[in-house]
Amino acid sequence: MTSRDQLQETPCNRLFWHTAERDDAKVADHLFHRREMDVVYAMDEATLFDSFFNYLQEIKVFPHLEQLDPQKQRRKNVPFFQIVLVFLMKVVGSIKTIDEISDLLLTDELLMSMCGFNAHQVKAGSCDRGTKLRKTPMPEIRGSLCVDTVANHIVTITPRRIENFFNRCIQQLAKQGIFPKKIHASCDCTLYETTSKFKGCGSVTRKVKPKARGYRKVGELKEVLVTLYGWKVWAVYEIKTGIPLAIKIDTIEKPDNLHVLAVLEQAKENVKVFSTIDSLVIDRGFLDGKVLYKIDEQGIEFVIPLKRNMEAAKDARQLALDSDSFPPVTREVDVVHGYGKKKYTEKVLTTLVGVPDLLTCDWFNPEGSKTNTTKKDYEPIPLNAVVVKTIEIN
Repeated sequence: MTSRDQLQETPCNRLFWHTAERDDAKVADHLFHRREMDVVYAMDEATLFDSFFNYLQEIKVFPHLEQLDPQKQRRKNVPFFQIVLVFLMKVVGSIKTIDEISDLLLTDELLMSMCGFNAHQVKAGSCDRGTKLRKTPMPEIRGSLCVDTVANHIVTITPRRIENFFNRCIQQLAKQGIFPKKIHASCDCTLYETTSKFKGCGSVTRKVKPKARGYRKVGELKEVLVTLYGWKVWAVYEIKTGIPLAIKIDTIEKPDNLHVLAVLEQAKENVKVFSTIDSLVIDRGFLDGKVLYKIDEQGIEFVIPLKRNMEAAKDARQLALDSDSFPPVTREVDVVHGYGKKKYTEKVLTTLVGVPDLLTCDWFNPEGSKTNTTKKDYEPIPLNAVVVKTIEIN
């Protein structure tokens, strides 16, 4: 469970975006020499959310927040917009479960005032519905909303509305000059699991090995069929900042390579006035020759790891053994792992061998298959490969 102290530590330790650094020596030196200070900010949760909401207003995100309303409320005791702000606090504050917001957010008069609730609503609640059915004594501070009310309203937002809202926000960020002129991006997809009761979600059945104690060898565990319910989210990220450029949402059973071109096109649309996508890094799940060919046609340089048993991978490794024709390049890089207090850096020595004009990628063509490779007029499309020969960790 998240505690009040942990919520207060969020600005410094638990967020992925950097807010401020504490440097007492620098502050003391400034006061000693200049004896003046412009302003003093308190690093607590109220300051964080106040600054965050002000920034959303400055870049004109609040009108897009209002468009998330699915218009399903018959009687609006509380505007849908205020419920969305409460949920945003939960996400930004890294509160894990919806039940925890009752003690951490809904009963906090200062935080709820930022969402449009007054002191009376925080103490006595926004309405008296359900009070007569209570079997336990009424708490001294009820909270501005019921936890179930927040959850039941948030789940009514459709995936299409979430997509539109997210992409509009990225367009507003692009106007602020957040992204570089030439963007090096990456594309990935992730699963968002729900229960079978969630309306509109998909399902997929997979074979997995259960985690159980008492088994020393992995082979002793038999695979079982598990059905997952939920959604799959595709996202294109800007590599340096880690900020997503576009998202696409579909049901969980869809293949990884289905929406790569769609989410890439949306990312280009979101930043087109201010930036261009120069390169794209993707993983093996998107290894589709037809899709990669269309990405290459757009003038975007793509990077993707090949499977070890592919002919192109075998040929590249064999050619990389000729050090005279393909000289290796050794470099030392700092690799960062983890976040916050668990963040650490290690030096990695990597030897790379570039193999240009590899002609055995016969799946890289407009059809995405080997169908036309037997024709007399067939000409393979050359691709460049990089072979990682050795990795030494100091």
